[in-house]
Amino acid sequence: MKKLLTAITLSLALLAGCSEDQSIEKESPTPAPTEDVTPEPEPTPITVNIAMIGDVLLHRGIALYDDYTPSFEPVKEMLTQYDYLIANQESAPIANKFGVIGYPRFSSPPRILDTLHYVGVDIVNLANNHTVDWGEEGVQTIFENLEKHNMPYFGAYKSDEDRYTPRIIDIDGVTVGLLGYTYGTNGYYLPEGSPYNVNYIVEEKMLADIENLEPLVDVVAVSMHWGPEYVTTENEEQRRLAKVLNDAGVEIVFGSHPHILQPYTLLTNTQGEKTHVFYSIGNFFATITSAPDTFIGGAASVEITKTGDDIDVHSPHFKATSMIVENGRYNIHPLANVEHAAPRNLDWVRSVLGPDVTVE
Repeated sequence: MKKLLTAITLSLALLAGCSEDQSIEKESPTPAPTEDVTPEPEPTPITVNIAMIGDVLLHRGIALYDDYTPSFEPVKEMLTQYDYLIANQESAPIANKFGVIGYPRFSSPPRILDTLHYVGVDIVNLANNHTVDWGEEGVQTIFENLEKHNMPYFGAYKSDEDRYTPRIIDIDGVTVGLLGYTYGTNGYYLPEGSPYNVNYIVEEKMLADIENLEPLVDVVAVSMHWGPEYVTTENEEQRRLAKVLNDAGVEIVFGSHPHILQPYTLLTNTQGEKTHVFYSIGNFFATITSAPDTFIGGAASVEITKTGDDIDVHSPHFKATSMIVENGRYNIHPLANVEHAAPRNLDWVRSVLGPDVTVE
């Protein structure tokens, strides 16, 4: 009985202790202050376009025009709508020293550069097979006249320093790096030790150029002077080189040299990177009368949308043109306006370029 009373007494004491502890009011922890965090605003997409017109190759008849502006006037409105426009200046603008010569070694009046400015051309590609037609003196004269007429250039260069100065354009905040290469220069080459440079299609050099340029820009665009002349399909070597460029991360390829249209295609590499390839955009201002399909050319373009760090190259487009004789003069017109007088119509252009590009 004594043990039982002792047990009861201990139990009551414990219960009393618990009640006493529970009766003490505990302080609640002070909550941490809430920071007023403003969410980052969504980046605003920027969309621009870049285009290239085909060969500006002045055969003697058109080279002798006193003024080229009337020939380009019908396409001025079309061309000035692009945010950035490239031209393949295939015939060297050096007639002030070498006279007007139309074939096979070209020498064109430098005033063609003023007309290109007038219709919205922002830069010319010099990587083509006629750049060295008149040797080192001819190349030197090209650069002298480009400077006089305030025309930027790429694809051929005044020096090693010039060649390794990246051609980077900024279109409303979208940066594009430009490179240009040619398969050759008709057997004419600059002498060893010449300060001047022409970019030839040499894979090792191309890949090094692309690797150096890529970190500096949003998009890399390459002008390729390649392929067989006067045929509407690309050859195996063009396809192989296009894959090399795609694997290297190039986004845009503008092709020239065939003097006639060739297909557009979209390539995708194993990393999911896409390359828009226009195998040939034809002639723009040239008169190869033995092959009427060479009178059809145009402007190839893509749109680039930049949203923060995301880049999307899309909407391949081709605005077709045709050379038309009017009152004894060759003028360039949007093909849609002159199908009745042109050697080919828009349906033919669509059949050549393929279904994956919008043709107007």
